[in-house]
Amino acid sequence: MLKLIMPNGLSRDYRTIRRFIKIMETMGAYGFRDLAENVYPNHRFSWMKRSPGGTEKHSRPQKLRLMFEELGPTFVKLGQILSTRPDLISKPYADELTRLTEHVAPFPVEQVEAIIVEEFGKPPQELFAEFSSRPMAAASIGQVHAAKLKDGMEVVVKVRRPGIVETINTDLEIMRFIAGKMEEYSESFERMEPTRIVSEFAYSLSRELNYRAEAANLLLFHKNMSGTSNMKVPALVQELSGEKVLTMERIHGDSVTTVLADPEKAARYDLKFLAEVGVNSMLSQIFEYGFFHADPHPGNIFLLKGNILVFIDFGMMGRVSIAERHDFVKVIDYMLRGEISLMTDCALRMTISGQFAGSRDDLERDVSDLVDENINLPLDKISVAHILEQLLQLFEKYHMALKPNLYMMFKALITIEHIGRSFNPQLKIVEMVRPFIQQMKLRGMDPRGYIRRFLDNFGDNLTALESLPLSLRNVVSKFEAGQLTLRVEHHRLNDIEETLYVTGERLSRSLLVAALLVGSALIVVAKIPPYWGENTSVIGMFGFLISGGLSLVILIADHRQRRSFLRDRVKRRREEEMKLHK
Repeated sequence: MLKLIMPNGLSRDYRTIRRFIKIMETMGAYGFRDLAENVYPNHRFSWMKRSPGGTEKHSRPQKLRLMFEELGPTFVKLGQILSTRPDLISKPYADELTRLTEHVAPFPVEQVEAIIVEEFGKPPQELFAEFSSRPMAAASIGQVHAAKLKDGMEVVVKVRRPGIVETINTDLEIMRFIAGKMEEYSESFERMEPTRIVSEFAYSLSRELNYRAEAANLLLFHKNMSGTSNMKVPALVQELSGEKVLTMERIHGDSVTTVLADPEKAARYDLKFLAEVGVNSMLSQIFEYGFFHADPHPGNIFLLKGNILVFIDFGMMGRVSIAERHDFVKVIDYMLRGEISLMTDCALRMTISGQFAGSRDDLERDVSDLVDENINLPLDKISVAHILEQLLQLFEKYHMALKPNLYMMFKALITIEHIGRSFNPQLKIVEMVRPFIQQMKLRGMDPRGYIRRFLDNFGDNLTALESLPLSLRNVVSKFEAGQLTLRVEHHRLNDIEETLYVTGERLSRSLLVAALLVGSALIVVAKIPPYWGENTSVIGMFGFLISGGLSLVILIADHRQRRSFLRDRVKRRREEEMKLHK
């Protein structure tokens, strides 16, 4: 029975059906019934779930946060990502979603041991000298246990939560369906591009679920940053790491969160020096390597004795290409030089489409105001974080969406500067950025890169040059013979043709049924024999029966045709999305 009320575009297995109905009920209960009914306008669907007590007094952003928390880990993760994108959702929603918390109980140690045996063929008692049965921390994706290797090295072991992959895959399928419906619901939702957001979220979440990806991130980060003075990178234990289990060196130190909250711990370290170490490290990650820690919040940075700084948790890393780094450097450089038009051009190249709402004059005026507000400040007062936050507000105002990886870079720089200024309020961030800007400019003028790319493509270029005269001769010959033709392809005209055909077919069938009904009614009124009963015309009643039967057949055929059309449209959209991502 449940399968009969499910919308097209979703799997028909019981797990998906039950989860979809739960999500729809929860959306309705938290005040999003208008959206839920648009996602699935089925009048037989009953809103059995009542609004949780006290939610009537909450604002709509608060209700969204509470709804995400109730719906579980996938929606909490989505909310955490959306909280970093005020350029896509409004700032009140973004600020509220930063308060998202996970209420997740740890899973039993017996399941932990079973997963380790499945991954490595041996129980933890044989693989480790010591293994704590009590988890250090539990989250939606997995939980962490302390352990000690047989050589005495202390480690932490991250174990993926059993069944979490299936749960998240089901939620992602439903999210894609809801995102598609949201785009049809209103232009404001369509401008947010929810299907693209879900696709990006699904990609990042798939990497977070696979601990091999985090292990690869840690190895690359170790390669790039292990030689940096006053920095330590945790070691990966590769032989005890796989898809579901990650083992890495345990860090004994003080997190930045505890240091900022405890003056006694803060007194143990040279915070001004560590502020420069942390900021320089992030600038080096971005501008030298294009591979950076994308979640450098205070809980993910530890301080060790001897003023050593350590990044932990490598599940969320960012990448920026050389071209994207050059554009970002040019934005800062043009801002410092007061080149408004050039700065605007570079900022537009950092967006997804390069398009914006409004006029170019208004955009450049706002960019000029941003520059004037910051350019004449003393060096210790200029804040790169403040400039980036103003740029994000500018993007939001003109309906521009920053590229996701660049947004991660913005947030990483903003976060690390806030931490640095917490350690040293007089931190001259612009002076620290200048050397990296000069380095990127010099790298752009280095001819060795161009020569290397030319040599890499030399064989292909030579082949193209060899065939060019023949190709040109063929074109000229066809032109002289009058055989040169221009082909113009019309995309999606078949949809218009199909729509016109279906509309004409439905109109003709409707006219046929209407004619039968009118004719039957006239026969009944005229009392044309033979009769059924006293005065009821048998021919007229027979005409009504035929009309009713034809109406039922037409309705069934239209329903099937509509389902087929919706399936084809969803399939087409997915194919177009895949082409765009490629």
